[in-house]
Amino acid sequence: MYSVWQIIVKWEKRIAEMKVLVVAFSKCGTKTFASALRTLGYSVYDFEENQNYLREDWIKIMTEGGTKEDFYRMYKDIDAAADIPACLFWEEISEAFPDVKLIFTCRSSEDEWLQSYQLQMKAIADNYFVAIWPFLSWTAYKNFQFSHHAGRVAFCCPPQRMNQVYQGGSPTVLKKRYRDHKTSVLQRAPKDRLLKMNLSDGWEPLCKFLGKPIPNVPFPYKNKKGSVIEEIINESPFARQIKREMSIAIFVISVLLDVGVFFLSKSFF
Repeated sequence: MYSVWQIIVKWEKRIAEMKVLVVAFSKCGTKTFASALRTLGYSVYDFEENQNYLREDWIKIMTEGGTKEDFYRMYKDIDAAADIPACLFWEEISEAFPDVKLIFTCRSSEDEWLQSYQLQMKAIADNYFVAIWPFLSWTAYKNFQFSHHAGRVAFCCPPQRMNQVYQGGSPTVLKKRYRDHKTSVLQRAPKDRLLKMNLSDGWEPLCKFLGKPIPNVPFPYKNKKGSVIEEIINESPFARQIKREMSIAIFVISVLLDVGVFFLSKSFF
């Protein structure tokens, strides 16, 4: 028999625990699911939150290893998580949260997924503003370090330059990583806790699975054709922090240059 205190503690722990994990691979609607879950009232750690709030934890896991206790500590106060690296470690996170519900979708073909991945990575590589971030912002520098590890683990990306992420992956290896992740989820995830759906299914299967009423708003569709990069630059609070750090860095560099020019001119005249 449980005491009243044990029942209260157990109930509070249950309320605090992670409830949903989007196990779909990157570039399989993860931004859409994150937006949908937020609309349903869940607190969500998507790629950006994992990168900025759990960066050191994830770097340790991806380089040295992690434990069930690590995953529990990282996500016990968060309702849901999506995208890499969380989706890659769905079994380890499920061990820490045995009741977590798993949401999965995939592309119609490996080639379609690869095309979407390459389009996203081209959008990153072609954005010269993002390319200078790690040179002028400590936050961006640390985030690029995180992405270097995530790219290696998720996509087997080769070593990257300081301001380069998710580039240079072999198409054959990329498709295999996508295929292996899909097979892993479909073969090993508990059927009673797994929802397989298409984004075109909309709210109904998702809300039924989660026991939530259907919202009176359209089902979201995010990151079409890699558009999330511009959204992050223009809207993300993390990007605003990076921009502030860049402004300070540029100001300091300007002052130092002015001082250098002043003393240089004094030495000549």
